[in-house]
Amino acid sequence: MPKSIVLDSNLIVSAILNPEGVCASAIDLADSNFDIVRSKDTTNELVDVMRRDKFDRFATVEDRVFRVQTYIEATRLVAVNVQVTDCSDPKDNKFLELAIAAKATVIVSGDKKHLVSMSPYKDIAIIRVRDFVDNLSDYL
Repeated sequence: MPKSIVLDSNLIVSAILNPEGVCASAIDLADSNFDIVRSKDTTNELVDVMRRDKFDRFATVEDRVFRVQTYIEATRLVAVNVQVTDCSDPKDNKFLELAIAAKATVIVSGDKKHLVSMSPYKDIAIIRVRDFVDNLSDYL
């Protein structure tokens, strides 16, 4: 089985709203080379965010929900049995918890201030999207 990877919600949202962008490329690379994992909490956050009216100018809510469902079906749900309070943004602890529970080797995030600045976290690399795309072989 390939190594597990955690993708931050901001990356997934960006990919859904801009299917031609670097975030979409990152998801394609992750899907081809890793086991993309998600938790109940990360999934709920993604669903909630993608239903926001502010994204109507990019795609209809139905289209966004369809794309989220496609992402959900292509990823593996992991039960999280750890609690983390190490991130300065408490909303981001769920990604650290998921990475620990899934024994992920990398978290890819656009959150430089809160998550990427913590790298490495318990031997888990936390990297920006561009770094992942440009240096994929470093994380395989």
